[in-house]
Amino acid sequence: MYYYNIHNIVKIDSEVRLYELEYFACSEFSDAASDMSVKVVDSITSQIHFKRKIIADEYVGLIKYTEHLGVFGAQFKLNFHSNKIKVTVNRLISVSKHVLYVNLVEPILRFLLISKGYVLLHSACMADGIGQGMLLSAPPDTGKTTTVLKCLKIGFFFLSDDMTILRLPNEAMCFPKPMTISAHTFKTATSINNNDNDNGSKRGGLKLRSLVHSKNGRQFMRNLGNYNVPIFTINTIGQAIIKPPKFKVEDLLQRVKIKETVKVSELFFLEKGGEETLNVPPNIALKKAVENSDDAFLFPPYKEMLQFINIGGRSARDLLVEETDMLDKFLGGINNHILKSDSKSWYETVSAISENITAV
Repeated sequence: MYYYNIHNIVKIDSEVRLYELEYFACSEFSDAASDMSVKVVDSITSQIHFKRKIIADEYVGLIKYTEHLGVFGAQFKLNFHSNKIKVTVNRLISVSKHVLYVNLVEPILRFLLISKGYVLLHSACMADGIGQGMLLSAPPDTGKTTTVLKCLKIGFFFLSDDMTILRLPNEAMCFPKPMTISAHTFKTATSINNNDNDNGSKRGGLKLRSLVHSKNGRQFMRNLGNYNVPIFTINTIGQAIIKPPKFKVEDLLQRVKIKETVKVSELFFLEKGGEETLNVPPNIALKKAVENSDDAFLFPPYKEMLQFINIGGRSARDLLVEETDMLDKFLGGINNHILKSDSKSWYETVSAISENITAV
């Protein structure tokens, strides 16, 4: 059994190792203390369907999901009717730990955090030399990870690259998951010798993994999910064979400093199209932050399950309203910017703004 304690906010016990939560790995705690439990069984049901099927019993807080192939395909069960959320998956899903975490555990973690007064925002977070916190938000494959790595190389502190936990009025808490690295980012922004063959960083292998797990690759899978195909099964098997190009930040850079919490002063939206910096009002920042964050939670069957999720008597839609309200208040207390750059020189602009803040 594996145990994870996320800032003493959410505790998870799992029969499967959750690599994305390794930073929060801890010694054993009592079963009653956990907020989420992940179990593995041989099968959820033996029935074979002709389409993806969700069976929900809202009275007992139960969701069952199965695909065309029955016991040979992806199956899972979610139980919300207690103080602990129980996630049960069949052995096929447990083979691809990344799919298990990203497509099941993390979306539920998002709602658990909302229910406890926190926001899990799809964003990167860093702090400059004097501890000023900065959030970075961008669509996939824009250049956010490269920007983060370049800032870390010039002395910034690291909190997160993909998801950041926010707490009102202006605090960010670290969530240092392994980074998804493209072959280009690996070559230009890390401290690793490009001839290094460890961790799957061999150039040919990394290029293939980067291509499969690129924005286009993910969009293809989402589009495929609109058709009557066993999409969760295909995704699980595919990612078990061609693993995502993920690396811990401390393995990418020779020296990196992780900061647990920080007071956020700035949010930067990274975009292409010209070379300019724009200040944006909180309402526009809210819209853009929600759009970028929702993009991380759209893989099937997330949308199909949304109507059945209920935590502590609050539906998923009620919790999303609370999340938007918290995020609105958070963004109203910080400075929000759009950084446009066709040359991908965002880290230079971020560094320059940091120096101006320090000077003031």
